[in-house]
Amino acid sequence: MFGYVNVNDKELTKEQRARFLRLYCGVCEGLKDLCGPKGRIVLSNDCTFLALVLSSLYEPEEDGSSIYCSPHPVIKHPCTQSEITKYAADINLLLAYHNMLDDWQDEGKKLKKLGADMLRKAYAQCAARRPEDAGVIEKELKNLSEMEKAHSTDTDELAGYFGRMLGEIFVYKNDKWAPALYRVGDSLGRFIYILDAWRDAAKDKRTGSFNALAAIQGQSDYEERVFEMLKCEMSLCADAIEAMPLVQDIGIIRNVIYSGVWTKYCLKRKSAVPEGTK
Repeated sequence: MFGYVNVNDKELTKEQRARFLRLYCGVCEGLKDLCGPKGRIVLSNDCTFLALVLSSLYEPEEDGSSIYCSPHPVIKHPCTQSEITKYAADINLLLAYHNMLDDWQDEGKKLKKLGADMLRKAYAQCAARRPEDAGVIEKELKNLSEMEKAHSTDTDELAGYFGRMLGEIFVYKNDKWAPALYRVGDSLGRFIYILDAWRDAAKDKRTGSFNALAAIQGQSDYEERVFEMLKCEMSLCADAIEAMPLVQDIGIIRNVIYSGVWTKYCLKRKSAVPEGTK
């Protein structure tokens, strides 16, 4: 379920885009440190957003440098690294490993199994270093898988497993900001799960695969109900974001939660960002 947390590039300033790319490269370098150049293939905007929010809140000391890398071997490019980008890289690896396993087990994608095998050693090392994060990811995804295999029609409960997983991941420290960070991750996770089910609904119906929205798919108000679910989750996410003292990069963060996360929804609906989401 990677790939839903995007920026709306058209609405970013030149400086904002450059800042996002520096953090993106920072997470990418973290993945390279974890499992070599092959780690770059699992890099996602989702975990760059995690780094963006946590960096804005905690403002860690950052190492800004210019580097060469395999995707950019000729010209150096700016890269920002910190304890936060390292954390985001760890989470990226943990999630990517399970995502590949899920694709292999559910859809028999052999390339995904090869990818998971390739990451297994690095995953084990990362899980040993971050046992709580690895544990919550494994627990919630296992519970979600069991509910899906039982063909549950409780969309809220199903989305809740994915939400709780991201909620725990967003909590970087056990401090006064933990509740707000948890709400950001929880709501964002629920949004991602529902949006993924909505985008796959037709395909899943055709193949007979499980889909969390199957019970309401044929109803006349299906599209409206899905939109309201999505809008509700992102409204809760936005409320939690706005409740925190985020100054650095708040423009990019707002770009993501009010516009960027709707990119794939709008692409399928062939529409602009829906009214009422900002």
